[in-house]
Amino acid sequence: MELGDLVLVMDRRHPLLGCVGKVVGKRGEMRPGDPWLLVYVPSRMRSFLIPQSMLKTDEKAAERCDPLYP
Repeated sequence: MELGDLVLVMDRRHPLLGCVGKVVGKRGEMRPGDPWLLVYVPSRMRSFLIPQSMLKTDEKAAERCDPLYP
């Protein structure tokens, strides 16, 4: 996943399950090969650190996002 990608939280253990966000940064690794991603979630109006393994690139996210979302 690259900066600017729209992603969907897909892991049912995560409290933001089903939320759509935009990758705005990368931080260290939770485990080898599983980096933390800084994801801006417009519905919560803040950014969260989420492991990449809990995210999925979402092609249809733009249709569900708020029209004011950049």
